[in-house]
Amino acid sequence: MKYFKCLVVIILVTALFSSCKKETGELIDMGYKYFPANTGHWVIYNVDSISYNDFTGNVDIFHFQIKELVESVFTDNSGRTSQRIERYIRSADTVAWTIRDVWYQTLTPSCAERVEENIRLIKLIFPVAAYHEWDGNTFNTLGEQTYKYQDVHTPKTLNNIYLDSTVTVLQKSLYTLISEDFQQEVYAAHIGMVYKKCVALEKQPTGAVIGGIDYSYTLQSYGN
Repeated sequence: MKYFKCLVVIILVTALFSSCKKETGELIDMGYKYFPANTGHWVIYNVDSISYNDFTGNVDIFHFQIKELVESVFTDNSGRTSQRIERYIRSADTVAWTIRDVWYQTLTPSCAERVEENIRLIKLIFPVAAYHEWDGNTFNTLGEQTYKYQDVHTPKTLNNIYLDSTVTVLQKSLYTLISEDFQQEVYAAHIGMVYKKCVALEKQPTGAVIGGIDYSYTLQSYGN
């Protein structure tokens, strides 16, 4: 009987140790994999854009590609390791790339920052976990904007590319009878952003769109 009781205790302790070890391992995975910072990493997006002109009533539709390349590493004004992101544009696969602009990014232990059009945004916070919220505009003057995680560590398929682990960031979701304001980004492990949707529309009470823009970025390919 004593031997049986000891055996039960050993089994329980072993199970508890294994459980703790597993939990510790999960805590170590902060989610940095969703924000690659290695030089030479690149992603190409298919961009679809619809622009509604509220003065002329014209609706313009555009299709093109954007390529983002982690071109080099530098030390920013705060002494932090950062990356220079060169962004290229082309109208089709058969057309040569033309540089469009340069952005910057910084990966810190607590968050992932990006400077886009001279505006610093907090794209992700760590650890990546369900329901975590933060102010994406903490480091700029645009006013508070609450970002929050959705669908954490979820597999997805985009443009026939299987992604084994993704996280969705809901940046804005405001709807009224006369407006629609929505922003969302999806990040994939070891790739970075793989999808972006931005809608900023003015509408009539009937629902007819009278002005604004609706565009999306969708992963086309990536590499190092």
